[in-house]
Amino acid sequence: MKKNLTTWSVVITASLLFTTSLEAQIGALNALKNKAKSVSEKVVDKATDRNESSDDSSKLETKPAVAIAAEDMKDGQGYFFTTFKANWYKSEVTASEELYIRMQLGKTMIEWSQEKGIQADYTAYGFITVYIDGEKVFMTKPISFASNISKQWVYIDIPLNVSPDFLKQIESDQSMLETQQDIWMFQQLFQENSIPKQYGAAAMSKLASGNHKVKVEFGLGQSDSKEPMAVICTGDVAVKSPEGGSNALSKYGPKHLRPLNEDEKGLFQFATASFEPGTSDISAVLNLPKPPKYYNMKWCQASSCDYDHGYIEFYVSIDGKPLTAWSKELDGDDYQVTKQFNMTILPKTDAGYDVVEAPFNSSKLYEDTNPIAYALWDMLYGGKLSQGTHKLVIKAYSRQSIPLNTAYEFEAAYFAKWPAIAETSIDLIINANTITNLSTASSSKKLSHASGDWVAVDNHLKQSSINAQVVDVATKTEWKVVTNSLGAILYRTCKADVVYTGEYGTRLQKGVLVKEDYTGGASYGKPYFAERIEISHGPSLLGTMHIPVPLSKMK
Repeated sequence: MKKNLTTWSVVITASLLFTTSLEAQIGALNALKNKAKSVSEKVVDKATDRNESSDDSSKLETKPAVAIAAEDMKDGQGYFFTTFKANWYKSEVTASEELYIRMQLGKTMIEWSQEKGIQADYTAYGFITVYIDGEKVFMTKPISFASNISKQWVYIDIPLNVSPDFLKQIESDQSMLETQQDIWMFQQLFQENSIPKQYGAAAMSKLASGNHKVKVEFGLGQSDSKEPMAVICTGDVAVKSPEGGSNALSKYGPKHLRPLNEDEKGLFQFATASFEPGTSDISAVLNLPKPPKYYNMKWCQASSCDYDHGYIEFYVSIDGKPLTAWSKELDGDDYQVTKQFNMTILPKTDAGYDVVEAPFNSSKLYEDTNPIAYALWDMLYGGKLSQGTHKLVIKAYSRQSIPLNTAYEFEAAYFAKWPAIAETSIDLIINANTITNLSTASSSKKLSHASGDWVAVDNHLKQSSINAQVVDVATKTEWKVVTNSLGAILYRTCKADVVYTGEYGTRLQKGVLVKEDYTGGASYGKPYFAERIEISHGPSLLGTMHIPVPLSKMK
C-alpha cells in the first residue's frame, strides 16, 4: 500500500466536494480495516511514546485525558484530542502536542441551517474560527460541504496541530483512513492555506511561552458571507508552553516558520552603532554562520531546493516603518560557499548616483542599484527625517521562509512574521545642518537645455499637469517620426528629463517619453508626456533612472 500514497494525496487534494467515486475509495479503505487491529489503540500507543520524548514542553504537567463515548458528547461542544482518532479528550495540553478537535454538531449542517434561517438545500457553507487568548487569529473562508456531507455529518473532526510523522503513519497503515471524516482531515494537510498551516503560524507567534487559551468555533453561513451567520459549536482548551516554546512548536508547525538556533543567526556588522549621514560612508558586512544555500535548504518548501543558485530577501525599516525591500539571486560560490558580503548603506555623498557603475552600487547583494541609499537620499532630501535619532533596521531572509513576493507585501507586520537570517539596527543621527550639508555636497546639477525650437517644447511641458509641481523639463533627443504601414505620419517622439516636487520631495525622472501628434500639412500638435511620471512611487522604488535630488540644486 505504500506505493499508493502519492495517488491518495492527488485524489484527496483535488476537491472538498466528496463524490460517489470517493465513496468507493472509502469502501476500499474499510476493507483494509479488517486486516489491522483497532486504529484508536495503535495511535494512542504511538502518541504516548511520542509525548514521552525529551521535548521540554512534554515535561509540563497538564490535566489527564478523560475517556468519553460518542453518545456522551454534548451537542454544540468541541472536544480536544492529542492523538488522531483517540477516545480520550483533554481540557489542557502542551503547545507542541498534536491537537485535533471534534465538533459535536448533534444535527446535520442542513438541519442547523434550516433552524437558523440560513438558505441551504443541499450545500452548506462552514466557517472555522480560531482564537488565542481571546484574539481571533484566523477564520477560514466559507468551506463548501456537498449534500453527502451536509445532510449526513452530525460531527466534524478538525486538525489543528499535526505531527510530522502523521503522513508516515498513514503511509504505513492506510486503514487509518476509514470514513469521509478521516479523508476530510487528511485533505486539510495538502491545501495551500490549510487549517493546520494557519493554526501553526498563529501558534508559533502567540504560544511561545506561558499559559494560554485556544478556542475554536464552527459556524454556518452562505457562500458570499464574510462572517458566519450562526455559530453552532464551540470548544476551548488550556495550552501550556515553556520558555522557547516556539522551538517545540516548530516541530509541528509550518516548516518556513522554524526559528533559528543561536549558531545559525547572522549579523550585519557596522563600524559603530550610530552615524551622521554625510560625515562618512555608512557600510556594513553581512556575516553568516552558514552560506545562503543552507538557509534555503532549512526552510525549503518545494520538493527540492538543492540547486546551485537561489534567492535571499532583504527588508529595511526606519523608525519601525518600511523603507525598502528587495530580492537578490546568488549563484555559484556566492550561494553555496560564501558567508561574508560587503555592502554600502549610504555613501558620504551621492556622487555617481545616476550610473549603475557607482561604487556604492557594487555589492553582490544588490540588483544593479543600491536600494537603501536611494531610499535614504529620498527621505533626507525630502525632509522626511527630522532632527534627532532615527533607528534603521536591516533584515535578511531566506526566500523559502517568506511565502509571498516581498515587493507586494510591503508592510512591517508582514516581515515581522518570518524568521530572519540576520537582523541588526543602527542609529542615524540628524543634526541641524545635516540636510543642508548633504544638499550642498550633492552632485546634482540643473538640467541642461537645448536651444532653438526645443525651448518652446520645454516651456510647454513645464506647464503639464502631473499631480505634482514640475520644477524643470529638458528634452534630450532629436524627434523620431512614427508612420503606419502605408507610410503615413502618425506622430513623433523624443525623450525628456523631468524634475518634479511631490509628496516625498524633489526627484529627477530621466528619459520620459514625449509625443506630438501629427495634424497634417507638416504640422504637429502640442507636446505632451506619453509616459507616466511615477510621482506615487515611494522611496523603495528609486534608482539611477528615477533619482532623489535636493531642490536647492535643481532650481
